[in-house]
Amino acid sequence: MSQKQEYEGINQVSILSFQIGWEEFCIDLNDVKEIIQAGLVRKLPKSLDYIDGIYNYRGEIIHVINLKKKLELDQSLLYQSRNSSYKQDLKSTKKFIIILKIDNNLIGVYTDSILSIDHINPSEIIGLSPIFQTSVAIDYIKGIIKFEERPRILLDLSKIFNDIDKFRIKQDLSSLT
Repeated sequence: MSQKQEYEGINQVSILSFQIGWEEFCIDLNDVKEIIQAGLVRKLPKSLDYIDGIYNYRGEIIHVINLKKKLELDQSLLYQSRNSSYKQDLKSTKKFIIILKIDNNLIGVYTDSILSIDHINPSEIIGLSPIFQTSVAIDYIKGIIKFEERPRILLDLSKIFNDIDKFRIKQDLSSLT
């Protein structure tokens, strides 16, 4: 489904903006169940490399995904030199976990900071141009949102957590019981 079809007939889209490392991303707020301060995450042996572990979320065991690893974000990023003082602030911040509900599955993702919740017009989401450069795979991007300070990538969570990953995560969880 294209971005135009997905938001057809909708006057406003609510999005959550967050930061991982130097990159700023947005996701559809409808996919967010809750934002919590990161707690104890237990590592699972032999799990996928981008799964940091499992977390007890209100009595339910969920996987916590490291999007920096999943999206294969490059360590040397464009905005690093511009925001050298930000580097110190980033080290001292506490991480958060965004609890997502994707296809009736709860998944947690780490984020360094929560930037904002915004309500935008779907026309503010633009498609990718052939010259757009990012370290994120184009398949994982729904579009680009034109914010005043700088554009942000709108992630396509259903493609990031494809069927194979979801199956593997369910296998990991069933092996715990």
